[in-house]
Amino acid sequence: MNTQHGTRVAVLLATHNGSRYVDAQIKSLAENVTQFTLHWLDDHSTDNTRELVRSSASKVGIDLREWHQAQRQGVPGAFFQLLECVEADIYLFCDQDDIWEPGKIDVTVANLLPHKSSPAHCYSEPMAFNNDKPEILFPSSKLLGIDAVLTTQESRAFTSTMAIGNTSGFTRPLRDIYLSHKDIARKHAFMHDWWMYIIALASGTSRMLSGVPTTLYRRHATNVSGQFVEGRGTRRIVLTWRSQQTLRQVVSRQAEGFILASPTLPPGAKLERLLALARLLAKVDRRQSAGMFYRLIRRRTMPASSSYVFWYAATCLSSHAPS
Repeated sequence: MNTQHGTRVAVLLATHNGSRYVDAQIKSLAENVTQFTLHWLDDHSTDNTRELVRSSASKVGIDLREWHQAQRQGVPGAFFQLLECVEADIYLFCDQDDIWEPGKIDVTVANLLPHKSSPAHCYSEPMAFNNDKPEILFPSSKLLGIDAVLTTQESRAFTSTMAIGNTSGFTRPLRDIYLSHKDIARKHAFMHDWWMYIIALASGTSRMLSGVPTTLYRRHATNVSGQFVEGRGTRRIVLTWRSQQTLRQVVSRQAEGFILASPTLPPGAKLERLLALARLLAKVDRRQSAGMFYRLIRRRTMPASSSYVFWYAATCLSSHAPS
């Protein structure tokens, strides 16, 4: 499909030492009929990532625009930098190490086009694979141990999400809302994808698409996000405890940021509901009383995973999250 009415579609790619994987990703982007521009920020790679991206894009005929910065941006900074630089109507985040199923850009744009004048956001559940066994695919919710349907509940917006960046698409009005509080987002957002999902819930719409082309999420030893707890016995207990302490810090920081950004968001019932949740969760990095934790349970703010709920409760009731 050709993009309707001259709609500008921007795929935002950030790379850092991704030479092992980025060629496969770029080749997969070409398997769409929607016209798009690949906007790319290389975050100071020391391998040959830059040469590979340029040659791969050229071979498959992808329009490439470069936005490299003098200073290292990190994640989510590199994606936020792209979002601030690029003018488009529809945006898609793109990681260097995944593979997009044919037609993923097409279906994302088709779903957003009717809503491109409003703050709209959509995503799908990625199919994960281990780098050493690419033929075996499994839903990312299974990998994360969460219920994908539960993550769509508004009450869990700050503790669980399937709106993973490599499947997300959104409209310019949502990007413009981000720009109005970009300094807050850069300081408080854990990840670019999670932040855009939360402000979409508050400002407009967010939909999880099912039965559509999605991302094949490559799981390997150097993933920047999506670190998973492995091991057995004492090691697993220690790692799980640490991961839950990190989750508390992340949830608290993003909730605080959302409160600070709330004056830039459209007023209304949705914003008020999310603000009420944020005010509770902004304190979750501190030790919780049984009464306060009961309030969190009643609001259905728990992570969308039965095992996470146990560990989340244990960490919240027993200690402060380390700073």
